[in-house]
Amino acid sequence: MGHMLGVILGVAICCGGGYEVVTRVRLTRRMLRADGVFVGRDDVLGPGGASTRSRVGRFEFTTAQGQQIEASSSLYSFPGPKPGKPVTVIYDPARPEASAERLGVHRLQMWAIGPLLIAVGIAVAAVNAAGLR
Repeated sequence: MGHMLGVILGVAICCGGGYEVVTRVRLTRRMLRADGVFVGRDDVLGPGGASTRSRVGRFEFTTAQGQQIEASSSLYSFPGPKPGKPVTVIYDPARPEASAERLGVHRLQMWAIGPLLIAVGIAVAAVNAAGLR
């Protein structure tokens, strides 16, 4: 029973990575670029829980329609980007507030994190499938 749950978990991780890649590739076709600037940093909990402090960069940019948007990056680090530093932003013109992200982070999620999740999911499923025999 435990190996079957491992296979299911591996498949779920693999599907999550595939979903991330497909979603990012589809978004790339309709997303626009804009020049932005970091305006601040927000403290968030790091991967170590309450004992780890990280920061996400908050940036501001103007859409092609002239709308001023402020958003936070989904990638965090410590100490975080310095306010005033320029950044290239990519966003979906249909929902700029919800989709805005730093170009580099978008590419990292599309070409590194998604495929890594797919590989980990396949490995977990394969190891547990071997234990079913």
